[in-house]
Amino acid sequence: MKKSVFLFSVMSIFVASCGKNSNNKQESTSDFLVDRKYEIIDAPSKGLNDRISSLVFHYTALSQEKSLEVLKKGGVSAHWLIPESGNSIYKLVAEDKRSYHAGISSWKRRTDLNDTSVGVEIVGLGYKCKNNPQSDQCPKVEKIWFQFTDDQIKMIVNLGKDIQQRYKIDPLCIVGHSDIAIGRKLDPGPYFPWKKLAEKGVGAWVTEQEIEKQLNLIQANISGNISDLTIQSRLYELGYDNRNPNFTNKYIENKLTIHIYPEFNLPNSKIKSWKNIPFTRLDLLDILNNYGNNYTTAWFDTTLSNNAIDAFLMHFLPEDYLSNKKIDNKRILATIQALLIKYPNRAKSSCGY
Repeated sequence: MKKSVFLFSVMSIFVASCGKNSNNKQESTSDFLVDRKYEIIDAPSKGLNDRISSLVFHYTALSQEKSLEVLKKGGVSAHWLIPESGNSIYKLVAEDKRSYHAGISSWKRRTDLNDTSVGVEIVGLGYKCKNNPQSDQCPKVEKIWFQFTDDQIKMIVNLGKDIQQRYKIDPLCIVGHSDIAIGRKLDPGPYFPWKKLAEKGVGAWVTEQEIEKQLNLIQANISGNISDLTIQSRLYELGYDNRNPNFTNKYIENKLTIHIYPEFNLPNSKIKSWKNIPFTRLDLLDILNNYGNNYTTAWFDTTLSNNAIDAFLMHFLPEDYLSNKKIDNKRILATIQALLIKYPNRAKSSCGY
């Protein structure tokens, strides 16, 4: 409190001093304290956007008491914390400030999502290991996942809707920590209510009917087995950073264009790059698929791609993920296709600037 009074006194002296030297000119309406030797002319520009362009959900993997303690003391943080029960939430960091919730992260070619996102933590332990409950290190098949409470689900939906509407966040830019930190993080897990959120207009989701429609188109237009390269490239287009870490985004895009679609370099080609191919052009996707079935490439990292598949299944096909069965590539591709076609606004671009 003493510090606040002191700061106020200093600022009062400073403002009064400036006023004495203003020659009784009208005070500026600017938000800034400036040298009154010049005047400020407000001339609003259209060249701006909101800092916030994505929304990231997490679980804390801690008890409620410990979650609040850790998130308040510094180091890691979030903008919001949803407790286990009740109708209240904790505001930890103002949304116009940068909270430390995402860590090393990437989504849709954008890295360090702390800069551009709102982070929401939900109190929850995540999972326990069936054969070793004291450890958090166990194979996927041994993980027993904890579900969110009814109160938490209501708060997730209400808060998510509020944030999405305030910042007009695109559905493909509402993600989980596991989406933006593949292999490193598993939260918010397979029981997160993505479907209920999407039903309220928050985030992306596709129905079994929409998946089936794309599956039929794939079967009619793409020959042979769906190659790993096809899945890897589509996951990459959706937003997952499953690149070989030695290669840049530009390098990947150039390789996919030059090696698979050399005809794009012809003067009469209307498509000039792999990244400009419409998602509905399954005839061109078939060319990539045939290439993937006949050649081995190192453009995408195998481990990161497998982790991206797990993250994708947790988010968009959670029942398939929980089955612990290998999911056919055609079903994965059909789901990605349905998402990219249903939500075109940010399908081929980053979430923000």
